Amino acid sequence: MKAVRFIPAAALAACIVLTACSDYVGKEATHPLYAKYETSKSAKSYREAAESLEEFLSICPKSPKAHYDVAKLYKENLENYPAAIYHLLKYLELSGETLSKQDQEAIRGYIRDCERLMFDSYRNRNDIKLADEVQPSADPAKLAAKNAENAALREKIQKYIENEKVILAQNQELRNRLAGARQAERPKDAPVSSSSATSSASTATATRGVPSSTTGTPGTTVAGENGVRYYYVAKGDGLQAIAQKMYGKASMWKIIQDANKETLGERGILKIGQRLVIPPAQQ
Repeated sequence: MKAVRFIPAAALAACIVLTACSDYVGKEATHPLYAKYETSKSAKSYREAAESLEEFLSICPKSPKAHYDVAKLYKENLENYPAAIYHLLKYLELSGETLSKQDQEAIRGYIRDCERLMFDSYRNRNDIKLADEVQPSADPAKLAAKNAENAALREKIQKYIENEKVILAQNQELRNRLAGARQAERPKDAPVSSSSATSSASTATATRGVPSSTTGTPGTTVAGENGVRYYYVAKGDGLQAIAQKMYGKASMWKIIQDANKETLGERGILKIGQRLVIPPAQQ
């Protein structure tokens, strides 16, 4: 199972400046991230669609619709049942009395279905047979042992589900804290320092004439101005490997990291096709 990824800081900060959660509860479809989700889902890019909704939820965590939509993606398309359960529980929590008892029970049934699928997936991967699947002629002692084994397995899986819920909740809390920190760092009336203005002007000059897309063909390089280049991350790339390609020295990876702090975020996760700024070596 893949871990939930942290959101690129640049995209998160831009959304925080422009919007507030309350502005989009009930009007989710008007948000650019929701449009991206719809487009990705139509193209069957379900992982990208889920990431768009997770980004939206980091900005607007009280949207019942977003929790429900991402839960459906996790269950029906990505087979990430713990994540689906977490978001369905958040949907029930946020919807409250607006749902009829019948609808609430339908969501609980959906959650039970996720738990069953998660159990079946684990059982199939480990070739575990339940007691009622064993031939009737089997030794009663072995059947009793199998029953005890299955009971222990169910308890283990239930604990796993609970742990996943806690981890997902903690991850959401970290996203919310990051959103608050970014908002605090960007007050509307804050003066722009001369060094920041110079840096912005330099970046604008360097990127003139370069495609604005932040993704491209993996492994390719595009020339900018003033010696700046742009590299699109390929499968298996790390910052040291990219530094070796661009500068001929893996030890110069810190130059690339410093030039792409907002893109890489705190964890420095690289995505295939992601565009990185490659400053001149003397910088």
